[in-house]
This record gives sequence, structure tokens and C-alpha cells, in this order.
Amino acid sequence: MISNVLIGIGLFFVVIGTIGILRFRDVYSRLQASGVSDNAGLGLILIGLIVRSGFSSDDLKLWLLLFLLLLTNPIITHSIAKSAFVMRHGREDDVR
Repeated sequence: MISNVLIGIGLFFVVIGTIGILRFRDVYSRLQASGVSDNAGLGLILIGLIVRSGFSSDDLKLWLLLFLLLLTNPIITHSIAKSAFVMRHGREDDVR
């Protein structure tokens, strides 16, 4: 029951983040939507899967995946934002 709730909330965050990526025009707004939804959504989904499996030996792999997700997602988001800043990306409808 708890695992289904966690997975459902995680899926909700992922869907909201996907809608944000499709709807926002600015590169930085899209990064905000994807970064927050990935960390929250996928984190909750992985925790839900850990609870669902009943704390078995496979949980170590899921914990490692969660750790890597929380470690790499901010680094990747920051590198994309820095690249967009250096390339002077603004809004899509701006004319150079």
C-alpha cells in the first residue's frame, strides 16, 4: 500500500515535470522543471520499489541507483545551464 502511494506520487512528479519541459519556453525554466521532477519523482519511485521488494538483497542496487541519481542529476543540470549561459541562450522567440 505504501509502495503504491510512493510510486504514484513519484509518477505524478515525473508527469508534471514533463509537462513543464514541454510548456516552458526558457532553457532555464525547462531545467528547473526537469531537475526538480527528476530528483523528487524518480527518488520516490525508487524508494517505493525498495519498500515493495520487502527490503531484499536487491535493495542495495536500488539504493546505489538512488545515490547516483541524486549525485549526477544536479551536476548534469548545472553543466547544461552553464553551457546555455556561455552560448547566451535566451528565450526561443528572441531574435539575435
